[in-house]
Amino acid sequence: MEVYWQGVDITAYANMRSCVMKDTAGERCDILEIEFENAAGWFSWGPEADDTVRVTHNGYDTGLMYLNAVLPEEGIFRIMATSLPCKARKKEWRSFTGKSIEEIMRVCAVSSGMDYQIFGIDGDTIIPYIQQANESCASFLARLLRMEGAVLKCVNGKYTAIGIEYAQDKQAGQTFEIDLYQEDVTWYRSGAALRSLRIMTPYCDAMATDTGVDSSHSTRIVNAPARNNVQAGRWARGMLLSENRQCEKLTMLTQFNAGFTSMARIDTTGETPATGEWIIQDSEHDFINLKSSATMYRCLTTIQ
Repeated sequence: MEVYWQGVDITAYANMRSCVMKDTAGERCDILEIEFENAAGWFSWGPEADDTVRVTHNGYDTGLMYLNAVLPEEGIFRIMATSLPCKARKKEWRSFTGKSIEEIMRVCAVSSGMDYQIFGIDGDTIIPYIQQANESCASFLARLLRMEGAVLKCVNGKYTAIGIEYAQDKQAGQTFEIDLYQEDVTWYRSGAALRSLRIMTPYCDAMATDTGVDSSHSTRIVNAPARNNVQAGRWARGMLLSENRQCEKLTMLTQFNAGFTSMARIDTTGETPATGEWIIQDSEHDFINLKSSATMYRCLTTIQ
């Protein structure tokens, strides 16, 4: 394992008690928690907010993480670093009229002192009107991208939009044969999946349907800020995909696995209802005890 502080390799004298990375996609940012021995020695070095921290191990890379909190406790120096710099947490009011997704992401990136990148959705798609309503840029972008059928990740100082269907179409990076009687495997399916989602506004009316859900299930009516039927239909489909994919989850605990990263594709085999295609939503890596875990959502291809 290698640890870098402000780009300098400090592995030789880091003297860590624990080091855990929580990698996620959606409304939350990644979090890196490290406990160092000798708090007094670390404080003499003068750590400051947004100092960069990075940990690599056996093919896994946390990317640049920004120092957010320092908690000295009984001689232990505990830090929390996140994938968002402090500036990105500022809540703001802003409106966008006739702007593309790429233009909106660029404005938010500049405001946050970050960059941006887009995978799997059309950055040229025009949003007639949307408001950032006393939200941080990350929260606002996560909300917009959810309606577009995508998720937000913050990677190496970049707001990153990843289309869910784009991620689902990727070839699996790993395949696991599983048995639900294994202590390190948990499968869960909720009966709360929506049959359909309808967007109704004074300007438009459109609905998306999940053909894999029985017609007896409910329809949710949403007053999203869509301005035409094309946009409403696209958003209804994106929101239904984002909602229903959460209704089936698979959790695995393994030895350290560098392939467990959020939005990575995983396949499972075996004589269980959990066999099939999955996308990692959240993962956690313990660099000291060399353990990894992942929570996955089932790939969903039945939204129309």
